[in-house]
Amino acid sequence: MEIKEMNLKDVEERLNAIREEIENDDADIDALETEVRNLNVRKEELHTMETRRKEKIMEIRSGMGEVIRTFEEEKKLNRTFAPDTIEYRDAYLKNLQGKTLNAEERAAISATAVIPTETMNMIVGRLELVPLLSAVDMTYIPGNVTYPVEETVNDASWVAMGTAATDSSDAITSISLGAYKLIKTIEITADVAAMAIPAFQNWLVNGLANKIQFAIDKAILTGTGSNQATGILKSGEVTNTGTYTKAAMKYGDLMKIIAALPTKYLSGASFIMPRAIFYGEVLGLEDSTGNRVVVADAQAPAKFNILGYPVIVDDNCSADTVIFGDLKEYKFNFAKAIEVKADESVAFRTGSTVYRAMCLADGKIADKNAFTVFTKATA
Repeated sequence: MEIKEMNLKDVEERLNAIREEIENDDADIDALETEVRNLNVRKEELHTMETRRKEKIMEIRSGMGEVIRTFEEEKKLNRTFAPDTIEYRDAYLKNLQGKTLNAEERAAISATAVIPTETMNMIVGRLELVPLLSAVDMTYIPGNVTYPVEETVNDASWVAMGTAATDSSDAITSISLGAYKLIKTIEITADVAAMAIPAFQNWLVNGLANKIQFAIDKAILTGTGSNQATGILKSGEVTNTGTYTKAAMKYGDLMKIIAALPTKYLSGASFIMPRAIFYGEVLGLEDSTGNRVVVADAQAPAKFNILGYPVIVDDNCSADTVIFGDLKEYKFNFAKAIEVKADESVAFRTGSTVYRAMCLADGKIADKNAFTVFTKATA
């Protein structure tokens, strides 16, 4: 059935089906994303048609001298909606667009100004699509956060039967994550007010969240730690370092990089390198028996493994640099989740609206021993 012929029940059934299809390994994510966008547009059309139908009925009843507002309708106007409801989402986004809200919609957003759950889930989903962001330990804990970190931990000891165990001198330190401000603004003409709610929501997520995720990705790798997250490559953060062959990466260099990481971190380790190194030097490498060291992931051919370890190709990684380590030992926390606000006053002369996405976040390495960094030799 074509989408334009679907009723509301058909749309909801198809959206539920897509939620299951998207989990399949061979799912066409781009096609499903496009279909969801079109289904949401159709749902908005159906809601609009139903609203207009009810308004016409009320107009007819009014002309017949009947009472328009019933007790149930009065209750509806006075109720509020949680951020996870469609009513709240529509009211929130219409308010951002500058559209006029009816009494019910004004009531929906009067209790709270938080971003709708559906919109927030779309933003978080966008963040999780970025390989580096999905690999690190990302949390959403309000305020400053302190993580305990093992500094000196002794192994368990074998003790003879009937003999008391001796306490070991373990040491625990900690890292603290603050709340640095991250902002992205977009100025858009008044045309955005004419968008349907689903289309506007997609534009908002694409235009603002994508920029936020790029800034976070860059900070995780090269952040200075001054009013922003501390990156893995910040000078002094990782002390386990080395160099690889200047002319081009060799199989022996990969062996040296892997050998430099302590054994306990290998099970969760990944490579991170810029595109030029991966496609220019690593992709065609062979081991001593002529086997390729890089293979495509059987379940996701667009992903690659180097000698069995996942590789993240990211141009935010410094040139001629290869990182190898357990990314779960990098902590990134949103002290305040992404919020979106609109302001028409800053572009009064042009009739435009400025949309601002802002969050408070911080990140840094929890265990520097979990990473090794190799750079190209100078000679």
